Amino acid sequence: MAPAQAPRVPAESLDVASGLALDAAKKAARIARKRAQIRLGFISRPTFDPQAPLPPLARCLRGGRGGQVRLKLLLTYLWMQTKDHGVALAYPAQVWARLLDLDQPETAGARRINEAQAWLEGHMFIATQAQPGHANKVTVLNETGNDEPYIAPGAAAKALSNDPEKARPHYYAQIPATLWTNGYIQLMTGAGLAMYLILLDQYALTGAAPQPVWISPSAFKAYYGLSQDTRAAGIKDLTELGLVTTGRQSINPNDFDLERIRNVYTLKPDQLDVPARRLQQPVRGSRDEFVDPHRRLARPKM
Repeated sequence: MAPAQAPRVPAESLDVASGLALDAAKKAARIARKRAQIRLGFISRPTFDPQAPLPPLARCLRGGRGGQVRLKLLLTYLWMQTKDHGVALAYPAQVWARLLDLDQPETAGARRINEAQAWLEGHMFIATQAQPGHANKVTVLNETGNDEPYIAPGAAAKALSNDPEKARPHYYAQIPATLWTNGYIQLMTGAGLAMYLILLDQYALTGAAPQPVWISPSAFKAYYGLSQDTRAAGIKDLTELGLVTTGRQSINPNDFDLERIRNVYTLKPDQLDVPARRLQQPVRGSRDEFVDPHRRLARPKM
């Protein structure tokens, strides 16, 4: 019989990640990448087309708390892909549940992991192989859900560097291991994690260091397929974790129309270097130069 487990407050309501989760993350970091690689095609549609199929990020998120676990688990699998081709992972569901700081990791948390694995396999993000008496072997597929074998995007883009058009689907963003080891992914909501990835996508478009970003409602829907409620909840989550600052800027500094003032968001990547703690008061940001996200520039060279 499994030991009794005390009920735990949902991670998104906690001030810090649990010691159990942080210990699991530090052990995982010994065999994981220093920076996870994720194709930009996972985050956004390649063109301004609200009618195109939803990008994988939006598809993963659908389904409430289940969507949050699916997204976190898939990113964790990608973090642990240390070779150019897919590395099979065979760890019990309880191990993943502890790493992600799920409630009751030995029982209810493990069930949520199993449900997430089943969904990810059904939508062609992973392949699983049953091993009687042992944990299922999980092999990551291409994270855009096209049912192709996994090749690390950095390696794939490099191999096609002489043909930019063929290399373009492999352009990627990088996520530091500290997202896991300092307790951020454990505390994030699904909306917060989505907005974190979306900001990484915005910066990848220009290759610029983090600076204020504004995303119009039409662009947000067309490229990311998520609701404005998700955007608002995600920015709130990132602000509470100190990962984003918010400012107010004019869309056109030479225009006297005061109604054309918008919130702009700036990612704070250095925040990941300190242990995660959920702040009680929103963090106000600076009012730096405005960045127009409609300007979908060519992806930077690898």
